[in-house]
Amino acid sequence: MTLTQADSRAARHSVADRPPRRGAGRRIAAGVAGIALAAAAVYVQQNHTMSFEDRLSFITYKGRIGETVEAKRFTVKVQSVTAARAVDTTDYSNKVTKVETSNIFLLVDVSATSTREPMRLSTLGPPFLLTEDGRRYRPTDKVDNSLTLFNRWIQPGFWVSGLLVFEVPKDALPGAALVFVPPNSAIVVDTFAPEAQVDLGLSDDSAARLVSQAEEYHSLVSKSR
Repeated sequence: MTLTQADSRAARHSVADRPPRRGAGRRIAAGVAGIALAAAAVYVQQNHTMSFEDRLSFITYKGRIGETVEAKRFTVKVQSVTAARAVDTTDYSNKVTKVETSNIFLLVDVSATSTREPMRLSTLGPPFLLTEDGRRYRPTDKVDNSLTLFNRWIQPGFWVSGLLVFEVPKDALPGAALVFVPPNSAIVVDTFAPEAQVDLGLSDDSAARLVSQAEEYHSLVSKSR
């Protein structure tokens, strides 16, 4: 059979008018993209009114000084709070050095036990002092960790005690709380891990009394040996 020029043009026109067939791969890709867009829209809607701090905040269990605060992975209790104008520390050669501050050293006596596995406090994400106006103070680096709770393993079924030492201005004391957090690695941070926030019971009057009765010198070395 011989095609004429008119027949050839008609055949090409018919093919050109025919809609292209969409492959299965392209249809699947389009479906995945649609699902991703829908998920993104839901995420934006859910998080639109949440601050960055809220989205990354720990699950907080609250209590007061003298109370046992259970936070699933661990249990913590603040036994006492004292203050000092000077403490001591040691270096790698065990030389004892007296250190002073123009502010105040707050010494928080903490007991803790873990629920399932041993844990040790981390300097990457340590417990911190939270003030009434939202300031955060990490434990002082003037005191070697070997003299504090950082040097103790917190074991399941056993209570261990130690001090956490903070160097803070006097106006940070009223309304302050200890926030006790579990250790995190430098790479992976569990943003849903529990934390314990313990009110230290420092009103304006009791904070002023604590400062007025602060020890001139508190030895950490003698108490750790």
